[in-house]
Amino acid sequence: MLQIFAIVAKIVARCAIMCAVMAAMALILGRTEPSVPQNKLYRFVLLFVLCVPLNVVINYVNAWTLGYHKTGWTWTFIFALLLAAGLTFLSPEPRDSSTP
Repeated sequence: MLQIFAIVAKIVARCAIMCAVMAAMALILGRTEPSVPQNKLYRFVLLFVLCVPLNVVINYVNAWTLGYHKTGWTWTFIFALLLAAGLTFLSPEPRDSSTP
């Protein structure tokens, strides 16, 4: 019975920590996004620089709660590149305020 409680506690702790990490990332993006020029290269670099540490933190949380993680540095950079590219090129373009 005690082992089941420990497993449930780890799952709850992992969910709470992941929610906190995602909320922190949303706060950082919300504060920095308006000041980034509309140039897609600047946006890509900013997102890549923010996504690498985010992935490292997520891997640390997985290692701490699950006891392992399967992502090495190569896949960390690949995931960051894919996420940054997706958020850069799939984000909606700002509308001109003079047109309805």
